[in-house]
Amino acid sequence: MIFSRFSRPASWAATAGCAAALIGAAGPAAATVTVYEDLPTANAQPPNISWHNASGPVIADDFNPIKGGSVTHLTWWGSEAEALDFEVVLQNDNPVLHQPANTPDGNTFSGGLKQFVTATSFAYSIPGIFQFEADVAPGWNIAAGQTYWLTVANVNNGWQWTQALNGPTVGSEAYNAHWSTGPGCLDGGPHCGPWTDLHTDFAFRIGAVPEPATWGLMIMGFGGAGAMLRRARRAAGAVLA
Repeated sequence: MIFSRFSRPASWAATAGCAAALIGAAGPAAATVTVYEDLPTANAQPPNISWHNASGPVIADDFNPIKGGSVTHLTWWGSEAEALDFEVVLQNDNPVLHQPANTPDGNTFSGGLKQFVTATSFAYSIPGIFQFEADVAPGWNIAAGQTYWLTVANVNNGWQWTQALNGPTVGSEAYNAHWSTGPGCLDGGPHCGPWTDLHTDFAFRIGAVPEPATWGLMIMGFGGAGAMLRRARRAAGAVLA
């Protein structure tokens, strides 16, 4: 069979298609993956309010991600909210007290992400429970196998975070949720404690862009696709010769 300089073997076209698929998978739309998820439990709406003001109370719950990366998206479940403005805080773990870590002065939260977001909301499949979604600024990196804490608090004082009693479906968790009414914290909210164990867990999902090691595997895939393309070109040249 004779090929013109404009034709390509079928294997070459297939390889190019694989490379395009890899590039598409690595694109921004597919970058965020779920690294932790604990879904709401039916008929488990708690009487615990999570409210952002000077003294709270606010609820924080721990999570252990299955993969490391940079947090970009949060999902959580709770009662219907009059306002969709929330404060979200991601904190490191205090390995001694098993609660959100504080700085040595005990008056503000230790490194992490603190951001006010306007969430989107829609009714969930469990009556009386709503799902909330919000993007957060990337840059707060989490590592697989380590414990972190998420606080979600509404700007109004009647919003309740929904319980999750069946255990995580992605990742893991080690401790119960905690509740804080710490007044006078320098961060403008009660995130400095003291923290009280609530003996329950809450429903949320963490989305993150995978860490560079994960992208490295994809780059290796690009290299393999490139090698296949080069072999296809050499084969086509031999046929022409």
